Amino acid sequence: MKTRPWLGVFCCSVLLALTGRVGAAEWNLVRFESREYVTLDNIAEFYGFPKPPPVDLMGHFEAAPAGAASAAAAATPGAPAQTPAVAAVPPVASGPITAVQKNGDEPSPISSQDPPPAVPLSKTIALDSGKAQIELTVGLREAAINGVKHWLAFPVVLHDGQVLVSRLDLSKVIEPNLRPELIEGMMPVTTVVLDPGHGGHDRGATSKFGFEKDFALDVALRARTLLESEGYKVVMTRATDVFIPLEQRPAVANNIPNSIFVSIHFNSSSTNADARGFEIFSLAPRGAPSTNDAVPRERDLREEPGNAVDMPSGALAGSVFHALLGHVPMVDRGVKHARFAVLRLCTQPAVLIECGFVSNNAESTLISSSAWREHVAEAIVDGVANYRVLAERKTRPKVIADYRRAAVSDGSVRATGTP
Repeated sequence: MKTRPWLGVFCCSVLLALTGRVGAAEWNLVRFESREYVTLDNIAEFYGFPKPPPVDLMGHFEAAPAGAASAAAAATPGAPAQTPAVAAVPPVASGPITAVQKNGDEPSPISSQDPPPAVPLSKTIALDSGKAQIELTVGLREAAINGVKHWLAFPVVLHDGQVLVSRLDLSKVIEPNLRPELIEGMMPVTTVVLDPGHGGHDRGATSKFGFEKDFALDVALRARTLLESEGYKVVMTRATDVFIPLEQRPAVANNIPNSIFVSIHFNSSSTNADARGFEIFSLAPRGAPSTNDAVPRERDLREEPGNAVDMPSGALAGSVFHALLGHVPMVDRGVKHARFAVLRLCTQPAVLIECGFVSNNAESTLISSSAWREHVAEAIVDGVANYRVLAERKTRPKVIADYRRAAVSDGSVRATGTP
């Protein structure tokens, strides 16, 4: 295997990039394949979860990604089973698939099918402390934290009988979502910059009902009305059907103290008509690959302007996403990371929301409904308020279970992805 000259620098930079209150003194670090990990046992003990059960991957050979030989076909008939010292958990070859980046600057239609739900040698471990929940799957780059999917930078691995989570993911994903009130750098929120994607000659994704640029603008205008009624100052990157260059959009927020930036988009898939659901992006931490990259790249080592606020941005993403799924229970495609221009260049907390698929028949019908778009706008506004409470009072934000309980009690459960 060839070694890239920057790989050693990358591994060191991952450690240097870590911030927050998860320090080496509090953890027993395990070095595996040039990266530092923490055991799931250590994580469970620190956060008050029950001790994880032993993990035995024998018999957990699920369907491999399309085109790969199955585990059964790879096995030699009659050969005795062997337990390797290190479980050969493969990387997810295709990477977690999301809206593919166009020059890394903006989302564009999905061109690959979604990954299968499991890969060879995968097993999910679920832990519940009574106050928080977490699920991790060996071999995959995803976790469920308090009922919402979060994409990790690196797969969870099994080594010497221990389930390991990368130190970067502990610091940048798990810790801030289990103890968001400890995130540093969150400022009071007085202004919300709303950024309806595309515009003018750039129509974005299309459906039989219309263009992404128009749906995004409609949701943003509805959100502006609601936010202003609650006392926020709202600034729009565009309030009409005009084209605004990408670099000018985050610059609006950068010039406004105590602001947050919310970019609104709709998704599309050119290959999978069944692709559906909500997803949200914040800037990938330095040293972490974007969610749709299977492996780290040299560009991941760059310090982008938005990395100065990547933790508050992650908190904003979680706060808004819990509200979205709590109010409008669509398919959960997860809290993800990317290096889109509007996220890279924004020095205020920033997120980009994909509010469903115009390429999905059921969702495009919903998206065409003004009442449904009003519900989405309401959810975004509630998510902003959720973040504001966290930033200003250091109070844990509501999670999806809180929204669902409230919806059931007042009978306000919203329409789902099936019209």
